[in-house]
Amino acid sequence: MKRSAKQSAKAPQCGTFMGIKGVHLYDAAYTFSQDSDTWQEGEDGQEIKIFTADSGGGSYIVFSTERWAMDGDDIDKFCDALKKIVNIPEDRK
Repeated sequence: MKRSAKQSAKAPQCGTFMGIKGVHLYDAAYTFSQDSDTWQEGEDGQEIKIFTADSGGGSYIVFSTERWAMDGDDIDKFCDALKKIVNIPEDRK
């Protein structure tokens, strides 16, 4: 895959990802699904897509979903998982 001049300019000279020297991870994407909640019409379930993006200032998380419900007790766990996801792409120092 070709990268733009902007992306190539900020790419590190050498890196290690998962123990493989010279391999760079620039973004990550995940799709999660769960059953419908009690207030949702239909039986299609729920899906949320979470991916990282970087416009040059560092990696950030983007959400894409029509509906994603969770209990209040799960919010902190979900946020902890999101923090791990946003830190997966390598630092581009």
